[in-house]
Amino acid sequence: ESPLLLGLSDKGNFASSDTVAFIDHTKTVIPLDSGELAEITPTSHTILRIADGKPVEKKTVTLEWSLEEASREGYPHYMLKEIFEQPRALRYSLNLQRLYLELTAELLDRSKTVYLVAAGTSYHSCLAGSYMYSKLAALPTIPVVASEFIEQYGRSVNVDSAVLLVSQSGETADVLAAAEYARLRAATLLAITNVLGSTLTRITRAYLLQQSGPEIGVAATKTYTSQLLVHLQIALHLGRKRGKLSQAEVDYYREALQKTPQLAEEVLKSHSKLMEQLAKQYRDKKHFYFLARGLNTATALEGRLKLLEISYTPATAYPAGESKHGPIALIEKDFPVIFIAPKDGDRKLIMGNIMEMKARGAEIITLGAEDDEELKELSNSYVPMPEVPEILTPIIYIIPLQLFAYYMAVEKGLDPDKPRNLAKSVTVL
Repeated sequence: ESPLLLGLSDKGNFASSDTVAFIDHTKTVIPLDSGELAEITPTSHTILRIADGKPVEKKTVTLEWSLEEASREGYPHYMLKEIFEQPRALRYSLNLQRLYLELTAELLDRSKTVYLVAAGTSYHSCLAGSYMYSKLAALPTIPVVASEFIEQYGRSVNVDSAVLLVSQSGETADVLAAAEYARLRAATLLAITNVLGSTLTRITRAYLLQQSGPEIGVAATKTYTSQLLVHLQIALHLGRKRGKLSQAEVDYYREALQKTPQLAEEVLKSHSKLMEQLAKQYRDKKHFYFLARGLNTATALEGRLKLLEISYTPATAYPAGESKHGPIALIEKDFPVIFIAPKDGDRKLIMGNIMEMKARGAEIITLGAEDDEELKELSNSYVPMPEVPEILTPIIYIIPLQLFAYYMAVEKGLDPDKPRNLAKSVTVL
């Protein structure tokens, strides 16, 4: 059940759980399935079924990225390079195979219950995706942490269920365990992944490739925003198919999608120095809150995860409306609270949350519209964001938070590419 890949070349053959190990030697890969073994020499390979020892014919997969793409290219860390690669990754993610996009939308629409199953950062993309499917297509979906899927929803999964599995590597053990359980209960399996030939691409009815390119840094950055963009394209396709969007609305959102890479590029150019300065200012803080409402609840959770995992700074994230139900008890003078507060339908409510935190002495750091003077006035530190359609805010507003986490790690003398106790692909339960 753990991934195993063969790399084939005229200079030798290789075996690894990740293509990064041999990408500088070959781009020709054979993924092994459960119950198979491989005998390899420098010049030959044979794949056998463990059960009976009989040979198995396997197709090769050609990797679409190179060693150059997996190098740092002058950046001090892979994480920073990958943050700045997001405009390009988003452009690639706009080019989904239309046949698979239509099939995915058709299978989701046909199902009575839709589960969005993932772990870590990919789960946050599913949480944001659940809002997108609801807002654009009036399709209720259930985002679930993969390790809890069987216990929480196992008895509800059946032939009328669709399970959309999301994993950058396509090999996340908890996600594959959920997939196997759902398969045995005859559910329809679908996937979003970044790795062609991964287990998820082989066990699902349809899959969509993010096409983000290799991501070496342990903390996911460009693959997160690419996943959001894939969810958004599925939601838009479903909204049109289900008759929930007018043609004018479809055209508006399609035009907005095409602007996403440019918006990401603008934010990267204008915000890198600002977030570095804020990291210097707040590096000694012992705890942070990340608060948002609606669609950007996932942005708060993801911003918190980035800060926690690479700078080892304790942080808490939750929907801003929950403050009065316990978390506000921790607020005291100069306690830093980061608000994600775009101009959307929740603005009036989140303004109330900001004021209640400020009244108790919190230090307010806000990501909001660049022309929102009222919000600037309430904030100790303000991160001005460009005008963005509400549905795109999770993609654009996470970028400054990624930069903030990166610079916080650097300020503390830590290596953001190698956070302790973590691995890029979690292939064990």
